[in-house]
Amino acid sequence: MGRWKSVAAAAVDENVLRQVLEAHGTGWESVCHITATASLARGVRATGVVGVPIAVLTDLVVLAGDKDLALPPDTFPGPDVLGREGPKGYDRQATAWQSTASGRRMRLGIKLDDELRKYARQVAPNDGMAKLLVKSRREFSRSIHTLIASGISPKDLTNVSDGLGRAALEAWAWLEREIPSLAASRRDLWMNFQEFQAQTTPLARDLRGRIERALDVAFGVCAPGERRVIVHHGFYFFTPPQWALFQLLRRIPSIDQIFIVHDDGANPAFESWRRFFTEEWGMPAPEEFKASSGDAAAESNVGPRGGALLQALRGETVFVDGLPERLSILECRSPAELVREWRRETVEAQGDLPIRFAGDAQSIERLVRRLGRDTDSGRVDLAQLPIGAFLLALHDCIKPINGGGAEVVLTSEALLDIAASGYLHPNEGRRPATEYVGALRRAMPFFAGCSTGEQWRERALNLHRLILAEVVPLGEKAAPSSDIERLRLAAGNPLRLVPWGDLSCDEAAGIADVVSLVVTLVGGIASRERIALKDHVRFIRSNLQHGMSNLDDEARLEIAAKVDGFSIGLDDEIDVDGLVDVVAMLLGRTAEFDAFGELETKLSGVRDLRGLDALGMRKVARDLHITNLSEGIFPSSVKAVGWPFRMEDIAGGEVDSITVEVLAARADNAALGDLYLLWLALEGVQPGNKVTLSWISDVGGERRNPSAVLSLLTLPPRLSCAIRIRAGGLPIDTIRPAVDMGAIRERPASPAQSVSTEDLALAVGKIPSRASASATACSRRLALQWILGPSHAFQSEHHHAMLHGNVIGAVVKLNRLTEDEARRAANDLWRHLTPGQRSSSYARRVVKVSRGSAAGQWVFTLAGKRSPADGPLDRAYQAAMTDAEAGVEEVAPFDSDYLPPGVDDSSICEYCPVRLSCLVWVQQDG
Repeated sequence: MGRWKSVAAAAVDENVLRQVLEAHGTGWESVCHITATASLARGVRATGVVGVPIAVLTDLVVLAGDKDLALPPDTFPGPDVLGREGPKGYDRQATAWQSTASGRRMRLGIKLDDELRKYARQVAPNDGMAKLLVKSRREFSRSIHTLIASGISPKDLTNVSDGLGRAALEAWAWLEREIPSLAASRRDLWMNFQEFQAQTTPLARDLRGRIERALDVAFGVCAPGERRVIVHHGFYFFTPPQWALFQLLRRIPSIDQIFIVHDDGANPAFESWRRFFTEEWGMPAPEEFKASSGDAAAESNVGPRGGALLQALRGETVFVDGLPERLSILECRSPAELVREWRRETVEAQGDLPIRFAGDAQSIERLVRRLGRDTDSGRVDLAQLPIGAFLLALHDCIKPINGGGAEVVLTSEALLDIAASGYLHPNEGRRPATEYVGALRRAMPFFAGCSTGEQWRERALNLHRLILAEVVPLGEKAAPSSDIERLRLAAGNPLRLVPWGDLSCDEAAGIADVVSLVVTLVGGIASRERIALKDHVRFIRSNLQHGMSNLDDEARLEIAAKVDGFSIGLDDEIDVDGLVDVVAMLLGRTAEFDAFGELETKLSGVRDLRGLDALGMRKVARDLHITNLSEGIFPSSVKAVGWPFRMEDIAGGEVDSITVEVLAARADNAALGDLYLLWLALEGVQPGNKVTLSWISDVGGERRNPSAVLSLLTLPPRLSCAIRIRAGGLPIDTIRPAVDMGAIRERPASPAQSVSTEDLALAVGKIPSRASASATACSRRLALQWILGPSHAFQSEHHHAMLHGNVIGAVVKLNRLTEDEARRAANDLWRHLTPGQRSSSYARRVVKVSRGSAAGQWVFTLAGKRSPADGPLDRAYQAAMTDAEAGVEEVAPFDSDYLPPGVDDSSICEYCPVRLSCLVWVQQDG
C-alpha cells in the first residue's frame, strides 16, 4: 500500500496547503487534487493546477466500465487544456463531459421508471404497495441509487418487516435483474478489497486499469517509476461510496494519499472533521501541522466575525465593537423584501456584486426569478423558456389509462402555455397561435368541464359555430372604422357582455384551430401504448434545436451534450406515460443523486451552502450575503436512509458495519457540517468587506424563526437590559418597507390639455349611452371597460352567471328576437353552466320578457332601479334606459390624469364588471 496520511491544519488557505505539501516532500503543482465539491475544485483550478470533484472521478471510472452506459473518459479535459485555455476553457469542456454523463444517468433513470411500471403491471398487478412505489418513483429511485452506491444489495436487508419495505425489496431485486447497469457502482466501488489488491481476477485488473486510466486523463500520465500523490480537500464529511473509493486507491501500490483536515483541535466549528477522521473506519488519524509563525493564516489569526461566532458557541459575551460594519443580521419579512434588498445591493455595489448563498438554494432561486426579473439569476433554466414550457405542457397533456395506454387530457394552463410558446405551427393560411392567446384566455370560461382532447375540440368547434350563428347577427366584433363604431356595435349586442361571446369570427376560428392542433399533436404521441424512444428523442431534439437559437453558446452546448449523453439504447421502447419523465429530465429536472458528492458545475445566481467550502482556500474581496438561515432549514437535516426504508432495516441486516455507521454519522452530523460552512463564510471574506446573514420571517403566511445559530449572534429580544448587555450580540436589522421608500420610477407628467371644451363635448356626445351611462356611476369604469382593454365583457364569474337569465329578456327587448330564439342562444352560449346554475339564474332574473320588469339596458349595469333614481347605479341604469347623453364632467372629470380617480363607494365597486382590472376598487367591509 502507498502512503496514507491525514494532516490537520488550523487554516486551509493556499499558502498553508503549500507548506503542508512541502513538509511531506512534494509540491502543490506535483500532486493530484481531488475535492469534495465542484466549487472547491474551481478554487483549486484558479491557482493554475487541475482540481477534480470526487463525483466526476467516480463517473470517469464507473461509466467507462458499464457496457450499456459506456462513456470513455478520453474526452474529459486534462492539464494540457487548463494550461492552454485557462480555467474558463477547461470548465467549458468539463461541463460538456459532465452533461453527457448526466444524460447517461438520465437514460438509466428512464429505464428504471419504465421497468418499475412494468413490474407493477406484470408481476404485482393487484399489489397496492407496488402502485405506491410507481407513484413515488422519484424518491424510491433516489433511495435505491444511494443504497447501491453504499454497497448494499436487496438481499442484505434481511430485517425488513413491514409490507411496504418488503414490496420495495422485491421491486428493487426485479430492477437489478432487468437493468444490470443499475448495480454498476456497487460492483466497482465495493469489490472485495483483498481481491482488488491482489489483482488475481480479470474484474480486479479491469477496475484498476479504469481507475489508473481515469487518473491519467484527469491529471496527466506519470513518468515511469514515479509515484502519484493524491491530495483530498474539503471532506468534512464523506459518504460510503467516497469512503470505498478512498480504500480502492489505497490498495494501488503506486498511489499515495494525503487528506487535508481543517482542525485546530479546539474550535467547535471544526467538530465535523473530528467525527469522520477516525481509525475505527480505516481512515488515517490526523497529524497536527503548525503553519510558520510569520504566516498570515496562523492559528491565532481569527477575525472579528469568526471570533464572534466562537464567543457565542462558548457561551461568552459577544462583543460588537466595530462588528456591525463587518457583519449584519437581517430579517426579511417576506420574499419580496429579500428581492428588494438584493436589488438595492446590486444598485449600490461599487465593484463586484455580492456573492449570494442560501439554505435550500433552489427554492430561493425560484422566488428570485419570480419576483426579481432584473436581479442576477445565474444560469438559464430551460424549463422557464418558451421551448421548455411548450415541451413540458405538451407532455403534461398525456395521461395514462388504467390497464395501459394513454389519453389526451387538456388543462387551460397547458393549452395557454403551448399556444403562447411560439412552437405550435399553424395550419396554412392561419395566423400564428401566439396571436390568439388573448382571445383564448378570454374564452376559457366556456371550456369549463372539458377534460379530454375530444371534449375540448368539440367545445371549440361549437364556440365557432355559435359566434357565427348567434353573436354575429346581433352585432359582429370586427375591425371597426372608428372607436365610436366599435363602441356602438359592442353596446348593441348583449351577448357580447361575456368574454367568450366577445370574439370575432377570426378569433373563434383561431381558437378552434389552436385546440385542434394541440389535440392532434398530443394524440399522435399518446396513440400507442409503447413508443420507440429514438422517435420521441428525435422529436424533442428538433424542437430544442429551434427553441435554443437565442441562448448563448455555453448553454446550448450544455443542453446538447445532455441530449447526446441520453441518446443511447434508443431502440428500446417506452411506456407513453414515461415520456413526460423524458422531457422533465432533459429540461433540468434531472435524476441526479448526491451519493458521490456535489455535481453542480456551473455558477448560479443563488449558490448552495456547500459552495462556501471554497472560501477556506482563498478569501474573497467581495461582500457576501447568505440568506434563508431560518429554523428548520439551517442547519440542515439529512436522512440516513431514504423512503421507504428505515435505519433499522439497514442496521439489522447483513450490511457492512462501516457503511451503517457512516450513513448514520452523516445524518447525525449534518448540522455540524453547516456550522463549519458558516465559519468559512465568516472568515472567508476580506476584512474590508461585509457579510450579511438573513432569514425570511414570513413565507406564504407561515412564520419562521431565525436559526438557533443566528440567535446566538444577536441581542436576546424581550429580555432585561442587564441580560442583553451580558449576552452581547448584534441587533437585528430590518428592511425599509416599500411604502417608506422613494419612488424607483418617475411617473410621466400628463400632457397639457390640447382639446377644446367644445370638441370634448362633441366627442362625449357620440359615445353610445349604454356605454357612457357607466360613467354616471364611476368615470373610471367607462375608461377601463369601454375605452381601454381588449374586451368590454364582464370579468367576474358570478356576473357571467347573472347574465344568463337576464340576457334572454334583454335580447328580446333590445334586438327583437323571439323568446325561444333568445333562450336557445343563451343556453348555447352558457352551455358550460350546469342545468341547476342556468335554472337558478333564470329564476332570479330581473330583465323578463314580460312588461313591468327591468328594461333590457339593465344588463349593462346589473344594478339600479327605475325610481327613485337617487343612487349612482340607479342613475346609470336610467341613463342607459333613456339614452341620456352623459355629461363631459362625468366622462372626463377635471381632476383626471391618465385615468379618472375612481370612487370610494364600495357598493358601486361591488357591481362593477371590470373591478379586477381596477387598481383602486374598494372592497366592502365585512
